[in-house]
Amino acid sequence: MNLDRIGFLLTSILAAAGCAAQPFLRADSPVEAAGVRVELVDQRCDREIDPNWSSADILGLEVRVKVTNATANAIGFDPAKVRLLVDGESRNPNRSDRSGTVPTGGSKVFEVGFLERDGNLACNVPMALGVAGAATVGGSALPLRPISFLVSRDDI
Repeated sequence: MNLDRIGFLLTSILAAAGCAAQPFLRADSPVEAAGVRVELVDQRCDREIDPNWSSADILGLEVRVKVTNATANAIGFDPAKVRLLVDGESRNPNRSDRSGTVPTGGSKVFEVGFLERDGNLACNVPMALGVAGAATVGGSALPLRPISFLVSRDDI
C-alpha cells in the first residue's frame, strides 16, 4: 500500500471519527518579517500502525496556518513550501492547499498535511514548521524563522 493510499485512508478515518481540529498544547508565538505574520491556528494529529511495516508507524498531521499581510502590496504564500522539521530532518508535505495571494490588510488560512512513516514520530514529539520561503513579497522569499510546537502530551 503506498503512502498516498494510506494518507487517504488515514484522512478518511479521521473525518469519519469526527476528529475536529484541536489547539496546540504548546506553540511558539507568530513569526513576522517585513510586515507578514504567520501563526499556527490548529491541528489534527494521529498515529496509526502500518500493517505492512512492523518497525514503523504512520504519523498523520494536518496543520492550519494563518498568514496576515500588513504590507503595502499583496503577498504570495505557497503552503507546499512549508516543511515539517523534526529529528534534524526537513520533511515535505504530502498535501497542501494551493498557493494563494493575501491582499494588503488581509489574512488567509492555509492547510498543510504531512504523512510520515517513522517509528520515532508521534503527536507527543516536539516538532516545528519551517515557513521560510513560503511567503513572498514582490517575488522575494521572506526569511521567517521556524515555529516550534507540541501537539499532545500523549502518544496518540
